[in-house]
Amino acid sequence: MKTKIFGAAVLIVGTGAALAAAAIPAASVAASPEPVPGIIRQAEAYATADPIADKGMQEAVRLCMAKAGFDYTPPTSDLTLDLNGAIGFKRLTVDAAKASGYASTGPQGPREPAAGSADGKLFANPAFIKALTGPGDTASTTTVGSAGTSSGGCRGDAMTQIYGNADNYMLATGIAFNSFFPASLSASGDSGTAKAVTDWASCMKETPYASYANPHQAAEAGKAAGGQEEFRIAVTDAVCRDKTGFHAALDEVLDKYLTTRMQELAPQMARVKEIRRMADANSAKLDVTGSK
Repeated sequence: MKTKIFGAAVLIVGTGAALAAAAIPAASVAASPEPVPGIIRQAEAYATADPIADKGMQEAVRLCMAKAGFDYTPPTSDLTLDLNGAIGFKRLTVDAAKASGYASTGPQGPREPAAGSADGKLFANPAFIKALTGPGDTASTTTVGSAGTSSGGCRGDAMTQIYGNADNYMLATGIAFNSFFPASLSASGDSGTAKAVTDWASCMKETPYASYANPHQAAEAGKAAGGQEEFRIAVTDAVCRDKTGFHAALDEVLDKYLTTRMQELAPQMARVKEIRRMADANSAKLDVTGSK
């Protein structure tokens, strides 16, 4: 039951987490000889679900579930794509390290509702699950390519009301979110990435934490240590990232592969732009407000 509850909770969010079986293609993107500086920002923005459409989905599900006799509002999505994180090194600033250690580098997305909470009780109710996602048969599941998501019940009704159909919803949310992982996988093997890690490690050798070979090791050690030791490791790590321009170097590497990848995705991106425009208009009919 816990797995089923968690799956339903994830599937309602409406972003990359909504794809229950999304396959990430292998690293196969060539570096562009003429990379567009800063194109990583455009890629990360495209991969993030449209906030107005997300609110529209939230409200459409709420209204539908109310008709079914359930007081339920799905959580607003806060899932954003950090392509540095896709390489293996989530962004970390000195300020964030001082404030919360490695908390900002933790996993995103919804969590399973606590068993005793109001949402936890709802997700333990089979009638609620059926109303939300349908009976769980093949008719209440939509697959696009190798990615699938539940599209029955109030969830499916909301997809149709806001995005036109489940295929459009998947393309504009989870598939868009996953679009750039082939580029990040290719970038992870670039010599520029290796140099950024080496420069960071050289900086760390001048600190009490000289044994860490890369920021991922430092983060794992810090989270395992917890308490004030986590903060000390995180701040030291972040200072070395700042001194060596670690994330700027990764961004520069990613720009080479993302330039190629975005050219490959141009037709899909144009379609997603139109889908999101339609979803925004449909969301406005529900009196959903928001800013782009």
